Amino acid sequence: MDTLRYIRSNIFNPISSEETEYLPDQVIAIQNGTIQSISPFGEHFGAWEDYRKCLLLPGFIDLHTHLPQYFIRGIYYPALLPWLEKAVFPEEARFRDPLYARHTATLFFQELIKQGTTFSVVYSAPFREATEIAFEVAQELGAQAKIGMTLMDIHSPEVLLQTTDYALKHSFELTEKWNAPLLSHILSPRFAPTCSENLMRELGAYARQHQSFIQSHLSENTDEIALVKELFNKDSYTAVYQEYGLLTPHSIMGHAIHLSDSELQLIKESGSSFAHCPDSNFYLKSGEYPYRRIKEAGIPFGLASDIGAGTSLNMLQQAKLMNYRQSQDAILPEELLYRLTLANARILELDHLLGSIDVGKQADLLFFRLPEGFSPAYQTLSQLCFSGDSFHLQEVLVQGRRVYKSE
Repeated sequence: MDTLRYIRSNIFNPISSEETEYLPDQVIAIQNGTIQSISPFGEHFGAWEDYRKCLLLPGFIDLHTHLPQYFIRGIYYPALLPWLEKAVFPEEARFRDPLYARHTATLFFQELIKQGTTFSVVYSAPFREATEIAFEVAQELGAQAKIGMTLMDIHSPEVLLQTTDYALKHSFELTEKWNAPLLSHILSPRFAPTCSENLMRELGAYARQHQSFIQSHLSENTDEIALVKELFNKDSYTAVYQEYGLLTPHSIMGHAIHLSDSELQLIKESGSSFAHCPDSNFYLKSGEYPYRRIKEAGIPFGLASDIGAGTSLNMLQQAKLMNYRQSQDAILPEELLYRLTLANARILELDHLLGSIDVGKQADLLFFRLPEGFSPAYQTLSQLCFSGDSFHLQEVLVQGRRVYKSE
């Protein structure tokens, strides 16, 4: 049995998009990877560890990111399709080399942890071996994730092109092999232009039968949307995914920028969710996320880094950019914290374990050291969201185990 730890600190706990619970000067008890109790310091008797100069937050969750694009952050082309062709596809081809795949995966997961991300939803390269390596590295480092082999069986560079049989066989085998609640495979058709009708239909049927999670991209760029309509002769991008069964309550669609009201209704009826990638959207000039319309439609969504069109795995940067990238709506700190923690845990059906600081949940915890002269207060959450560089991430716990401590 693990030693019982008592830590004295100041807790910010997400409750909803409108509410954050602030609990100053609390003692949190951790044992066997879980939170045993939370109580005011005045009610505690006995020894304790002093983290009073820190803010204590739940581990961050990244809802959409690309491991193979880790080393191409900042390589710029001013639109999605040329960026894929000139930067992404040549880099992903390098993942045929297992040594390169392992080297990149190791640095990628180490950086996630260093930035305070304790669970991530990840695209791997379109190769079985590279995806297996990603799982092995995550397991070795104590990273928690859903990882998917990217699928592309049409309209792709030859070096990345899969046969439909390869894509389906290895996707299903990976799903059956890697199926732990906190380290599992996710079906990952890249996006409609690189996926055949047969591939999407078979994935949709399998996902419905096995309640499997699916991730893909939707309506990120206007040229992409025009290409989808030309290839599939459908009224909308969303209609393609609907026809082939890829819209389910376990589907996470990245970006979702250029959507009609009828498309939003299809998404709402399907129970699917969105991964909002503000840094990436801004970087590629893809457009402004329709925040108000999506909230009014009642579609669940959370925040994501989308490396490597996104420029950083730091989820606090994504939170700040979520607000900055809205020309009309102000996003308050309470919602920003919610969208990178509990909202994502709920989308992943892991909110009984992750996403907030509650008794019985996993002790996935972040300790941010206050800048010199700062005192903890409710308003400090706003300062953390908008001046995050001033706050030093001192320590990261995953299931109560220290996985990162700053020098």
